[in-house]
Amino acid sequence: MQPELKMKLKLALAGRANVEMGQFQFLNLEEIKQKAGPDWLNLRAKIYDVSAHFIEKRLDPDDVVFRCQGGFLIIFSALSGDAAAQKVTEISTELSAFFLGDQTLKTLKLVGESRSVSAEEFLEIIAQAQPQEAEPNPPTRANAPVDGDPPAWAESEPETVSTPAPPRWTQSATKTHATPWDEIVFKPCWDARNNAVTHHLCVARRVINGWPAYGRDTFTVLDSRPLNRLLDHSVAVAAQRGFQHVHAEGGSCGIIVPVHYDTISSLSERMSYFAILQSVPVPIRRHFQLRIDAIPDGAPVAQMQELFRSMMPFGAKIIARLPYGVSDLRRFEGSGIGIFGTEIPHRLGDGEVSTATIQAVLGLVTSAQNLKADTFLTQIESAALLGASVSAGVRLFSGDLIGPDQPMPAPDQALEFNDIVHRPVSLDDEAHVVHL
Repeated sequence: MQPELKMKLKLALAGRANVEMGQFQFLNLEEIKQKAGPDWLNLRAKIYDVSAHFIEKRLDPDDVVFRCQGGFLIIFSALSGDAAAQKVTEISTELSAFFLGDQTLKTLKLVGESRSVSAEEFLEIIAQAQPQEAEPNPPTRANAPVDGDPPAWAESEPETVSTPAPPRWTQSATKTHATPWDEIVFKPCWDARNNAVTHHLCVARRVINGWPAYGRDTFTVLDSRPLNRLLDHSVAVAAQRGFQHVHAEGGSCGIIVPVHYDTISSLSERMSYFAILQSVPVPIRRHFQLRIDAIPDGAPVAQMQELFRSMMPFGAKIIARLPYGVSDLRRFEGSGIGIFGTEIPHRLGDGEVSTATIQAVLGLVTSAQNLKADTFLTQIESAALLGASVSAGVRLFSGDLIGPDQPMPAPDQALEFNDIVHRPVSLDDEAHVVHL
C-alpha cells in the first residue's frame, strides 16, 4: 500500500471502533481479459484508473478509497446505514452505465454493497484483498496447479469443439492439505423433465466403516468454520476441473457446486471465493449451478437478496438447500433462487412412502412453484419415493438409485424413468460397499 494511503487509513480509523465500509466488485473481468489478449495489462490499468477517478469524484473529501483485488473498498467519513447503501448503489449503477459507452468494456459491470464493520475487521479485509500487481503466467505442465488452485482455462471456450485441445491443468497426485474427507466425487443428477442425467453434484466424500459421508458430514470437529471454507474452495476447484475433463473430450454437462452460507456471508471470504468462480469464462458459466447450504433461519432478507443476486453472474441458477420438511419459502421472495432442494433422511429412503413424506415433498414443490422455482431431492434410494416425487412435480434427483458416485462427471446422457427403477444394481453400486 502506498504511504499516503497508509496515512489516510490511519486517520480514517483513528478513534473509531466501527466504520461504514463500501465495497465494489467488478463482474466479467475474465471475459474482457480473454478478448483483450496481449493488451490486457494496459486495459486492466485503464479500468482501475478510470474507476478510481469516477468513484473519488462522487465521494466526500474525507472518504478513503482503496483498490483491492477485483474492485475497491471505501471508508465513509460521514455516511452510514441507508445513506451509505444508497451512495454505493448510485456509484455502481452510474459506473456500469459509463462502461456501456466503451465498446471494449461494455460488458463490464460493478456491483456494490455497504455495511458497518469493526476497525479490526476492516484491516483484516483490506489485508486479504490486496491486489496482485503482477499477472501470473499461464500454468504449464512444469508448474501445473495443485489441489486448491483454480484450473487455468483456455484462452477461448467455443461451445462446440470438433477436436478439443486438452485442458491446461493436471490433477495433483497427492493432497496438499490435511482434510477430513478422502476425495471429491461427482453424483449424477437426473432431470425428470428431460429424462436425462444433465448435471453432476460435486461433493467431498469420506468412507467411515464402509459407509459414505458427504460434504460437511465428513467433519469430526465442532468448530468447522475454517474447514467449511477449505471444503468450499476445494470443491469449487474440483468442479471446474471436472467440467474441463468432460469438455476436453468434446462433451458437455452441468455441474452443481455447493457452498456454505457462512463462507459467502463474510465480505472478505466472499471475495476470496468469488475469485475462484471468476476464473470460469463467461460463456461456460451457464453449465454451473451454485447451491447454498446451511442458510440460517434468521438470516436477514435484505442480506440474502443481495448475497444471492451477487452470485448470479457465476452460474445458470442459484439453488437453496433447506432442511427436510421446510416448505415455507416466503422469506426467499425476490432473492432470485431458481431451485429449492432438500436431502431425504436415510430412514425414509426404503420401504413404502408414507403420507407424511408425500406431504413434505408436495409442500416444498408447491411453495417453490409459487416462486416460479424448481425442486431438487438428494439421497434418493427408493423407486417408490422417486415415482411419488416425480408425480408431485420434483424436477432434479440424485442418490444411489440414480447412479453411483463418479471420480469425474460424464457427458449428458438420456435416461428414462423405467430404466432407473428397473436398472440392476451391482454390489459396487451399493452405498455401503465403497471401494477406494
